[in-house]
Amino acid sequence: MTHQTSGKLFGQARLALLSACAVIGWSGAAMAQESTDPAPAQDETIVVTGSALSGTKTDTPLTQLPQSVSVITAEEFQDRAAVNFQDVFRYSAGVTPELNGVDTRGDFLSARGFDISQYLDGLNRMPSFIYGGRMEIYTVERAEVLRGPSSTLYGGGGPGGILNAITKRPQEEFAGEVGVTVGTDARKEFRFDVTGGLTDGISARLVGLARDGHLQQPSQADDRLLIMPAVTFKPGPNTEITLIGLYQKDRLGSQTYLPTSKTIDAPNSTVAIPFDFYLGEPDFNHTRTDTYSGTALFTQRFGDNVSFNSRNRYFDTKVDYQEVYADYFYTDAARTSPYRYWYFNRAQYNGFSTDNNLVLSFSTGPFEHQVLFGADYTWFKEDKSEGFGLAPSINVYAPVYGQPFTTAPWGPNKVTKNSQLGFYAQDQIRAWDTVSLVFGLRHDSVKSNVDGVQQPDNNAWTFRAGIIGDVAKGVSPYFNYSESFLAVFGTSFAGVAFVPRAGRQYEAGVKFAPVKGALLTASVFDIQESNYLIQDPTNIQNFLQNSKVGSKGIELEGSFHLPGGLDLTAAYSYTRVKFLENPVASIVGNRVGNLPEHQASAWASKKFTIGNALQGKAGIGVRYQGDKVDTNQIYYVDPTTLVDAMFEFDYKGWNLSVNASNIFDTKVYTNCGYSLAAQEGYCYLGKDRTILASARFRF
Repeated sequence: MTHQTSGKLFGQARLALLSACAVIGWSGAAMAQESTDPAPAQDETIVVTGSALSGTKTDTPLTQLPQSVSVITAEEFQDRAAVNFQDVFRYSAGVTPELNGVDTRGDFLSARGFDISQYLDGLNRMPSFIYGGRMEIYTVERAEVLRGPSSTLYGGGGPGGILNAITKRPQEEFAGEVGVTVGTDARKEFRFDVTGGLTDGISARLVGLARDGHLQQPSQADDRLLIMPAVTFKPGPNTEITLIGLYQKDRLGSQTYLPTSKTIDAPNSTVAIPFDFYLGEPDFNHTRTDTYSGTALFTQRFGDNVSFNSRNRYFDTKVDYQEVYADYFYTDAARTSPYRYWYFNRAQYNGFSTDNNLVLSFSTGPFEHQVLFGADYTWFKEDKSEGFGLAPSINVYAPVYGQPFTTAPWGPNKVTKNSQLGFYAQDQIRAWDTVSLVFGLRHDSVKSNVDGVQQPDNNAWTFRAGIIGDVAKGVSPYFNYSESFLAVFGTSFAGVAFVPRAGRQYEAGVKFAPVKGALLTASVFDIQESNYLIQDPTNIQNFLQNSKVGSKGIELEGSFHLPGGLDLTAAYSYTRVKFLENPVASIVGNRVGNLPEHQASAWASKKFTIGNALQGKAGIGVRYQGDKVDTNQIYYVDPTTLVDAMFEFDYKGWNLSVNASNIFDTKVYTNCGYSLAAQEGYCYLGKDRTILASARFRF
């Protein structure tokens, strides 16, 4: 079973977008080389040729990192009408966001074909999956993408890499904003962000947000209340302590997927159901979370050559999640009333993470060393009650909601406790101010306890090495080798304990920084992960682990901040992810399901001035995502091309803006499955058109 448009249209769409990316990249580089204007403002330098903490846990320039790293600022993802954390990375090479579309359970992303870990201020913000545990992007000042295996620095994680968000921090100068936003999905939002010095050595910041709205299905709420206070103490020139608190209350609905025969494969409008049709129960489905967290960041410098850094966070999250959803593989003869099931998950999650390291700087002849020694520890507890059962069917053409059904938990609460302890060492070497080398080694010990029963320990050593050198002005080729380790808890149906997933990567590339404010990166990579888990096709209660998955690809990414307020970004990636080994011989060589091979994007924005006080900005972007195939390799989903745009005016502190994504309201299907036996399938829905109109006053 396939669902495809003509190959001619597919080829034209791909060619058009790739050509646009190439033109933007060429013209941007040419303009940057010809420019004789002064260097861009500091915030622009940070974006392109500045530094990122994620790559080494030290303040290292991007052009000295032998690994693919990129940074997205808050201004960029706000311009592009990002709503959730997964939306932030729509224009990042190699990252596939919105794997499950508008699923309210979380942000689902992959990088280089593998699941990617989410970090906040360098600490894992979700040591295990939490229903509804989503980050509010208004609290974030920038996000960093570190591609490839990163266990040597961060412990357990897949080979895709990490996404690290940086929380807004207190500033010494008084500044802030207050604003309102209205938009599609009945969104009404009020927010504020105020910072400044309180007295000598003490500054504070307060961020708040209140939102009332709907999800893509109008019957489902999208409400949030958030407050984030922070204070920074600088008792001396070498000491800095930042404390960040957070309370976030979410009252959401839950989204459902839709049948392929009534949506993407519907032969006509009579058969098709609306894109926002709801197959859940409006009065039953919900996602309610309350999160409290406290973060402490500490830096102590002992002269110019020694510093100590400590990052710590504790969180407490309560979740009440329940949904009715349809099973499209089981339906009536007319295929109009699919079976439905109910599920609930009521849980309390507690977690503590700490990362402490010592940085020593010294020279040995022409070699400048920055040596990092560190230890980190993560503890996570889940106390969960779950239930599952059959719910009444409804006719998709004449739905009757509110039919009674009963729910009950499976049994007593299940309590899981996981912990991870890691020790790591790293040496960054700068030779002759031309060549940079990075070597890292780490050992992890992971423990798990389920309902009082200790599970087998997971232990692993991981290693990384990389080199980057300046061979010409602004041209820096690099190479790296890195490893990943991800603990897998539990046993197979036969009682055999799972072993950790282990990955390795070879990556080569070149970074080209013709001037400040411009950076182009080209990379090729080869990743393999062993002990990959898949569901047993002969027993849905069992998982098979003796699989190996390989990912090979290329990535091109360019960012240019040019004279006259012109900003350009472009990205292209090709990622081929397939099974190299598998207990089921027919799976070997198959593509991993629901991952596109080709992705491309381009964004351009221009600032302009009208008169002496009125300033404006306009931007437009295009995103392309190639076709996808389901896990069974029988159902294909067409490529998609989406367009985003923005426009704003600034006048004496006032800002009026309209930001829109998917402006042509293209129907997007992000993750599909299909059964030949049932002649039916399902698809998760991507985000439809989003339009946000905002009024802000900045001071």
